Amino acid sequence: MKHTLITGALLLASVASNAQDVSTPASGTSLTFKSKNGHEVLPQAKDWALGISATSFLNYFGNMLNGNTTNNAPTFNTANTPDAFALSNIGGMAISGKYMKTNTMAYRARFQANAGQTTFRNFVMQDVATPDPLNPKMVEDRLDINSYVVLLSAGFEKRRGSNRLQGFYGAEAMFGFTGSRRNYTWGNSFSSATPTPTTTIDFVGGSFGMASSRPLETVTGNSFLGGVRGFGGVEYFFAPKISLGGEIGYTVGFSTHGKGYATLERLHTGTGSAVSVTTDDYYSAGLRSWGIGLDNVNAGINLHFYF
Repeated sequence: MKHTLITGALLLASVASNAQDVSTPASGTSLTFKSKNGHEVLPQAKDWALGISATSFLNYFGNMLNGNTTNNAPTFNTANTPDAFALSNIGGMAISGKYMKTNTMAYRARFQANAGQTTFRNFVMQDVATPDPLNPKMVEDRLDINSYVVLLSAGFEKRRGSNRLQGFYGAEAMFGFTGSRRNYTWGNSFSSATPTPTTTIDFVGGSFGMASSRPLETVTGNSFLGGVRGFGGVEYFFAPKISLGGEIGYTVGFSTHGKGYATLERLHTGTGSAVSVTTDDYYSAGLRSWGIGLDNVNAGINLHFYF
């Protein structure tokens, strides 16, 4: 992977090496920096920017050069994810953007809203009085997982440098919400004949066994996440208003987790021969946590387009 990243970066850098640059004074303390065709290389006041992760693009270009026949098209996602203890469960794709207030100062924001459902199905042997080992009957157990995450961050950055290599630093605040729900459907039922029905124990691995109780629904308490982050990094403009760069940040975050609950079913034997299936609810009181730590320790590379 490192080889393909380096190869892709060298390919992009070679494009820049063929351009002749001309620097001329501009307003304030910044300089304009133009290509041989007269195009402005550096971002200017009132420009907007879209930022994505460059890793998949560099892998794509590198695989093109090394003849990889299973090369996948690049994907748009973010290279920087808050990694403080309280925020480390946030991942997935995000949209980030900037607005250049001046040539050397920008407002920046990132938005992520991901939701989805995952369904696991597993066949288990049907509980019958006289099973046929040569032709066993099967029933289906099912697990539906619904989850979501919403993250918003906003802040500012200041820039330094008058050529293709630009340094930047700044701060941002973040907050978000996460939550999930699991619903179970079982093929074999509790009964006096089957007090421990055959049940899926591990949906991922597909293993099953005998269960004296099993969940019907579990709900994690909704979590609120918040934090502040300081960061610094560099950008290299290999083409007019297109840059490769990276940043590292230090995040202080906290989270509060609301009450969750789980509903379990089991066989209840009453007096005499009375048998029924009963459900029990279990509640968690929630918790609070906080953390502090570095992010982007894997040196993810960003690609920015200014327009």
